[in-house]
Amino acid sequence: MSIRAQTFTAKGGPLYDYYGYYYRQQFNIEVSGLPTVADSAFGLEMVMLNIHHDRVSDLKITLENPAGASIWLTNRNGKDTGRNYISTSFSQFGKDGLISNAKAPFTGNYRPDGQMEFLNSGQNPNGTWKLYIEDLKADVTGALDSISLTFGNKPAHAIITTRCDLAHIALCKCANENKSGELLPDMVIVPAFTRNQIHEYAWNDPIYPGQLRLAATIANIGYGPLEIKGTKEWICGGQRVDSPQQCPDGNMSRLRVKQRVYSKQNDSLTFKEYDAGTMYFENKQGHNHYHVDDWVEFRLVKKVNGKRVIVARGRKVSYCLFTTGIFYNSDKLSYINGKQYGETMPNYGLGNYPTCNFDQQGISVGGYDTYGMMYEGQYMNLPKGLKKGIYTLEIEIDPHHWYKESNKKNNVFSMQIPISKQQQ
Repeated sequence: MSIRAQTFTAKGGPLYDYYGYYYRQQFNIEVSGLPTVADSAFGLEMVMLNIHHDRVSDLKITLENPAGASIWLTNRNGKDTGRNYISTSFSQFGKDGLISNAKAPFTGNYRPDGQMEFLNSGQNPNGTWKLYIEDLKADVTGALDSISLTFGNKPAHAIITTRCDLAHIALCKCANENKSGELLPDMVIVPAFTRNQIHEYAWNDPIYPGQLRLAATIANIGYGPLEIKGTKEWICGGQRVDSPQQCPDGNMSRLRVKQRVYSKQNDSLTFKEYDAGTMYFENKQGHNHYHVDDWVEFRLVKKVNGKRVIVARGRKVSYCLFTTGIFYNSDKLSYINGKQYGETMPNYGLGNYPTCNFDQQGISVGGYDTYGMMYEGQYMNLPKGLKKGIYTLEIEIDPHHWYKESNKKNNVFSMQIPISKQQQ
């Protein structure tokens, strides 16, 4: 039976500025009278926002359903000068592309930063939906004018092509058409995100002096998920401690992690776990969750007399690993090294990682994890005296080589970039 689409709207209010501590402002949308299950037949179709704010890259906006499942609608997009969200709608296949690749005021229909289908996974849609807005940078304020949720019979839903999952391992494929073998991930940088979000700031910029800021999106194009499991072993400076705590050097203790690697043995599933570095609780604004240490490293390279010279190196950046988005065959962004990725990939969607917790994090097959150019740590400091010219940007995934993959040779992405501002 077809059910008519229904829209629920709530008014907003003034947005609080950032005052140096973590705060999520909550706006409620009351939903009632719908079928009691949101799934592929009926559920959330579209979200619409209207926000007036003169620097929207300050804002992280999250939508949570009554069952507690949540996604990022948009997280620090708009670069450093974007203003407002005007009649900005979000749907699973937004015709105007990903919100992270768009320009303010974002008037149109976009794919959100998170996966909307997580909100239609069998939960009851009736009840209180919550919109959370976090302002992550001081000195600019704004207002939420309104938020609308539309439900209907064309909801966001998981695209299933083979039904390969950890409960139906017989339907999964191994590399090279083998009947058995490890289902290894293969992590690569998605070029389109970095090319769309990279900016050089002059040495005297009042906010980002001498920085090269950039986005990095890591995708899994392998046969198995990248899955990280937290242990119970906390360490401070190499010494084991009893619990998460501040270490004598002022840093937070680290939790040792293992990578779980699945194998298909004919029609059965096995797994092994391997030591894979550490994670920690990141309490900076916009985070308040667990980050895997030293996930990527940024470098700026120049050839001098035929030799490769690193002229700038960013600190190794830690990431919260979860599937913020997934490739579709129709995506322009999912061309990597001349090949298109999407729902026809073997084992597409294998692994389920909607959040990043201390006990489990990961990136599913065909999924990706994005860190935009306005996120903390997404930059290199350009050295004083750096001359104008053409340089090579390098982004390396897993620079310590802690994780098992099917192909380590594609872990370094490089692109030429012009440095146009003389650094003083």
